[in-house]
Amino acid sequence: MRLFSLREARETLVKIKPVAEDIRLKKEELKKLYESLNSEEDELEIMYIKTRIRELEAQIRRHIARIEKLGGVVKGLEPLLVDFLSVHEGRYIWLCWREDEETIMFWHELDAGYAGRRPVEELEGSEIL
Repeated sequence: MRLFSLREARETLVKIKPVAEDIRLKKEELKKLYESLNSEEDELEIMYIKTRIRELEAQIRRHIARIEKLGGVVKGLEPLLVDFLSVHEGRYIWLCWREDEETIMFWHELDAGYAGRRPVEELEGSEIL
């Protein structure tokens, strides 16, 4: 697994954000399709909706693979969470991004998860990676 400095993670995020935006749009379409599936009675329309759902889910899986190929680790889809492995003061940490954030503004310990996010300003002045 690749290790990132904060600068490298932010540069990689620039490539990931368009993919993340497409995932967001596909999630919105999926939500609408699932809602219409529950109210639809026409068998042909139900078949179409189910086919479209499978297509969108496959496209989202491919997007996740693209993110991971760039070195990001997808930790969640609602909301989309992407972490980047880094090193701080001799220990591994995650640099953390959520889809509605402009850039990487938080980090957390490997075992802390999203709830343990802390501002990246805490890392400034020390060497990360």
